[in-house]
Amino acid sequence: MNEALISSLLLEIRGECGIPSSISDAVLTSFLKEGVHDIQQKVSSLVNFETDFSCRALLKAFVRYSYYGLRDEFKKRYDTEYLEAQVRYICV
Repeated sequence: MNEALISSLLLEIRGECGIPSSISDAVLTSFLKEGVHDIQQKVSSLVNFETDFSCRALLKAFVRYSYYGLRDEFKKRYDTEYLEAQVRYICV
């Protein structure tokens, strides 16, 4: 994941989730990288978060739930989205 994409995602996440500027970019970047790893490991290493907007939305949700300390809820809520992404990437 390149720095330009990280910066873009950080701006989107802060704007969409109302995360205050007092939370460092390093914390959110850590959540982003964990989310990328999780999604690419469970779906496909071919996931491109610049062009696959469904997986991009899933990644942003991962960060939002992580920020609020609700990863277990995220796993329950988004298991269907993971499955749908897996199906899309089977034929890739």
